[in-house]
Amino acid sequence: MPAERPTFKEWQTLASESPERVVDQFLGKLELITAESSRAMIASHFDRERTLSALKASCALEDAPLSGVPYMLQDLFDVTGLPTKCGAPFDEPFLPPLEQSSLLYQKLNTLGGAFFAKSVPAEFGIDMRGLNPTFGDCPHADSLRYVCGGGAGASIHAVAEGWAPIAFGLDTTGGIRIPAAFHGLFGFRMGTNNFAREGVFPIVPSIEAVGFATAHCEDLLAAFKALHRIPISIEGPKVARGYLLTDLAGPLEPSLKAGIMQLLRELNIDDEPSTRRRLLDAFARGGQALSVIESRELYSIHKYWIEEYGELYAPSAMQRIQQGRDCSAADAEKAILIQQWIRASLTEFFVDHDYLVIPICTTPSPEKSIWSPDLERDLQQLNAPASLSFLPAMILPVYCNEGLHGAVQIIIHPRKLHCVPQIIEKVTKYYAIEE
Repeated sequence: MPAERPTFKEWQTLASESPERVVDQFLGKLELITAESSRAMIASHFDRERTLSALKASCALEDAPLSGVPYMLQDLFDVTGLPTKCGAPFDEPFLPPLEQSSLLYQKLNTLGGAFFAKSVPAEFGIDMRGLNPTFGDCPHADSLRYVCGGGAGASIHAVAEGWAPIAFGLDTTGGIRIPAAFHGLFGFRMGTNNFAREGVFPIVPSIEAVGFATAHCEDLLAAFKALHRIPISIEGPKVARGYLLTDLAGPLEPSLKAGIMQLLRELNIDDEPSTRRRLLDAFARGGQALSVIESRELYSIHKYWIEEYGELYAPSAMQRIQQGRDCSAADAEKAILIQQWIRASLTEFFVDHDYLVIPICTTPSPEKSIWSPDLERDLQQLNAPASLSFLPAMILPVYCNEGLHGAVQIIIHPRKLHCVPQIIEKVTKYYAIEE
């Protein structure tokens, strides 16, 4: 990973001292990458004058929590003056000018953030590996041999390379969680519907969620506090109680499992066996249910386009859309019942617990050569509980052997978000040692 990844505070200092230098450094980095990489990662951005104007306006909001902090958006979010092309292999439906920017863009600007660029998504944000045959596959920031991962992989790459300290994308089925895990970044998947409706091209509308990633633990906390107003009255000395579930999918790679145990040693983790049995029973078919729900909603969104542009779609995207077309009513009903069971089980779980810890992937930073249908199923199974239950989840990286990365997701009830700062405080020591 690049050594130079400034924190929010460092970006704020740099921006206040010389916004021109910050903008020129950003644009200079974009010029240094190859045309092929640029096409795969950067969908669009404003010219120097407008970007500089945005950063100066950001710095002027001195009391705003994200004052002077640049950010990037996945190209599924509308920004007036720029196209929203969704990583699509055709242009025509996206040509009409946008009348209004997305709610997320408006909110971030209100919080003091400065928009720098849009990142290229996997085609329509769908592919779990981050593939896009039209624009090119986003590379992993460490090496071309690794999978970048996720529908918002280019947003993650941007943070990993230090282009911006925070980037946003849809995390409906793991679009932020998966590439953040592969890159060793921090992040947060917000609750369903938080900024995921107005001005956003949908992936799976019924379970849509926005996520973000940062390079530093302190920045995760700062961004969380900026986007989630937690009443002081409910913050207290109570030690949050969690539960770790490591065997929801295939076996964990040993160094990843060891890293998870090291990360969590300062937390209050319950190990009551009956809780594990209940959760495993409820989650057993979660990946399958998520696949059915995703494919049916993809078909409902794309069914008219595939009549005209079907031959242009990536084979992997078309396969999922066609699965939705061919899905029977009985299979769809079964998937909804599984989703309801998962939601009910987590409601029961959160009576006695504050958070649930699940790995995001069974292996750290997977190489392209080992990618397989089994690995995809494991990823879907591990990330299904948060997606199907509409719950927020914090992303905490885990450092593994040979500089590889993994991560856990800490699923939290929306009414217990006051536990987030406490958890971050507890795990800070782990990251201080690793760095």
